[in-house]
Amino acid sequence: MNRYAIFSSDNQKQAEIDMDQDVIILTLRTTGESVPHFTGCLDEMLSCSFGRPWRTNCSKLMEPQITADSASIRIQGRLEALNVTLELDFDKHDALKIKVLWANPSEQILHETAVGLLLSLPRRNTEMITIPHMIYNNNPSSDPERVVPKLGVGPGKGFICEEHRLPIPCVNVEWSMESGNRQFLSLYSMPAYVEAFDGTVHYGSLGVIQEDNRLVIAAMSGVLMFNGDKDIVYVAKSKTQPYDGGYLDFTPGFVLKKEYVLDWGDVIHPGQAFREIVHTGLKLFEPMGTMPLTAEQIIELKTHALDDRWRTNEQGAAGYIKFTDSNSFGNVSKHPLHYMYGWTGQCLKLAWCDAHLGFDLGEEERVNRCVQAVDFYVQASRTNVPGVRHSSYRLLEGEWDDFSWNKQPVISSRAYGETAADLAEIVLLFKEKGREVPADWLNTLQEMADFIVSGTLPSGIVPAAWQMDGSPVDEMVTAAGLPCLISITKMYRLTGDYRLLAAAEMMMQRYYEMHVETFERPFARSTLDAKCEDKEAGMYFFLAVYELWVVTRKQHYEDWAEVSADWLLTYVYLWNPAYDKGSKFREAGFNAIGWPGVSVQNHHLDVFFPTYEFYRFGQLSGKSMYERMGRMTFGAMGQGICTKPGDWNFTVVGEQGEGFFQTHWNHRGHSNKWNPSWVIALVLQNALRFRDAGE
Repeated sequence: MNRYAIFSSDNQKQAEIDMDQDVIILTLRTTGESVPHFTGCLDEMLSCSFGRPWRTNCSKLMEPQITADSASIRIQGRLEALNVTLELDFDKHDALKIKVLWANPSEQILHETAVGLLLSLPRRNTEMITIPHMIYNNNPSSDPERVVPKLGVGPGKGFICEEHRLPIPCVNVEWSMESGNRQFLSLYSMPAYVEAFDGTVHYGSLGVIQEDNRLVIAAMSGVLMFNGDKDIVYVAKSKTQPYDGGYLDFTPGFVLKKEYVLDWGDVIHPGQAFREIVHTGLKLFEPMGTMPLTAEQIIELKTHALDDRWRTNEQGAAGYIKFTDSNSFGNVSKHPLHYMYGWTGQCLKLAWCDAHLGFDLGEEERVNRCVQAVDFYVQASRTNVPGVRHSSYRLLEGEWDDFSWNKQPVISSRAYGETAADLAEIVLLFKEKGREVPADWLNTLQEMADFIVSGTLPSGIVPAAWQMDGSPVDEMVTAAGLPCLISITKMYRLTGDYRLLAAAEMMMQRYYEMHVETFERPFARSTLDAKCEDKEAGMYFFLAVYELWVVTRKQHYEDWAEVSADWLLTYVYLWNPAYDKGSKFREAGFNAIGWPGVSVQNHHLDVFFPTYEFYRFGQLSGKSMYERMGRMTFGAMGQGICTKPGDWNFTVVGEQGEGFFQTHWNHRGHSNKWNPSWVIALVLQNALRFRDAGE
């Protein structure tokens, strides 16, 4: 037997190649440990098939040759009709690089080719699999009646998607050993694409195939599998369609080059191997975002859009409409003009922005608009049940409206909590500026806080929604109500009422136990329309624990904020995909780095992210990575804003679409014109706070 071994620069990891006759074995281990993290036969790692549907055909590597030195190992051979070369060495970050070259040495075209690298792991029934933005412990909270990524069970079940669908192109598997220790293995793909003659761009693909006795991490040349079905791509909410873009024609002399990185190690806290994806990914991809607009320019543009949303009526209504009819295409919504509080309307967050601008610029009219908007909500949204308030107001009809659940009116706890938190922020802003705060505002906040504290479930958390009599719609465990926790923490800052702080801390502990302690049930169901694992649920956990940490400075809150920040970063692009020739993104030089995705159901980008809080948490905690990522993400979101009439298909300067489509989920390489007012509110609020911080 011939053995070849290479070591990482810190000698903590080693990769071994053993060759006995024509059998080649790859072993990955932590130096000094007898039990390896991975052992695989090369004959079961290289897949090559021709024709449709593709197959994970693993055949023997013929005529193998191995050359090695102290730093690298090179393996060459023939697989089917292709020549294959593998080069292994450790990079500067002590991760193992594997370069694979597939070459056609013949004079014939090899049609409909699918090649790949497969890593097989034994099934242990303790695995937790993370594929960023796609799979989080197999998405246990996703609605079974909706089509979302799932691995499935049984022979041949799995999920393989395009590299450009992955913010961090990686598959991570965590498992328990017999000793009780937990380990992980990560396979990263360093994305590379082939551009066809028609200008379309084709990337490789990554995923996992689940079989009865093993898990197979699959890095393929572009072929797909959706929930066990081959050659299917996910194109919109709960919609799939056939896909033939993953096959390659190997012309004579064509060489397909792919580079992968393997990382492995021990997991200290159960369920947190996803953190390795983020921290190693930042080293591998070294993301450099773009900032086409300064904070000041963003403020100027978004202020223009804010002003366009201000509307009143003869009945004394005042606020900021969710959709505008001022663009040349009119109102994209099927609904009449209306205010919405929280959720996608963010009426009171826009009021905070208006007041902030008014104080900064000495424009009392803006401050008065904020007062009008708050007064209208405080006085007019009440119902007969204390604390229960309507959620939206139809401006033309002069009627209040609510969210619905099974066709019944309800109060969304997320929207309710957002609104209460925004009202508290307005009060804090007015106090900071030495302005008198109306008693009605404070009484409303107290009433809302009392309603939240008294409206928890037996589990100790807030329900996803309440009925209009104040009772919960169900007792499902979700992260949807976290904004309510944020609001009572802000109310504590205003009043010093320790009863509110105690309630917030109790809720925080329960949310931690349900979502973070093991991550068996990741953050989910913060959106009424998605019902799945989503970025926004994790975002509100981060914001809630960040608020408590700022107030109490307790160490465990800082730790929880860091964990949830890492989970959020699995949604953030650390690389920039190329786009098809003729697409808007390619023509505009759109850079995806720093942009977050949405949910395991919605595979597009949007500007919903706690950019300023990331930045501030990094500053206050001394963890500069979060400060840098907050700044980078904010800078990236300056793209796609209408800077002149006609830009990005908008007429109103400052408008920005809600969805940016970097994948085949909707129209790849383009953005939409769906422009609810949260796209103004969140970006403008972050910009104002970054400007206040001197950025």
